[in-house]
Amino acid sequence: MTTLGINIDPGPQTTAGPGSFATERNEHEVRCAMCARSVYVDEATFRFANEAITSGLDNPYRCEICAEEYDDLAQEG
Repeated sequence: MTTLGINIDPGPQTTAGPGSFATERNEHEVRCAMCARSVYVDEATFRFANEAITSGLDNPYRCEICAEEYDDLAQEG
């Protein structure tokens, strides 16, 4: 007799990009330059935004939603 079962092994869960909640990888809070949404990012992204701001430049960070909207507008012309 054969028994059917479901074996789900999702593997290790990793957060690939920025998110709305702090995680082990994304522990630094940054605000989006366009919508001011609070986003948690990794160390490298935080350093990139922080160095630009302390140099006197505008905040270069855009959240995923604003970056997508900006790209769509740029393509339209």
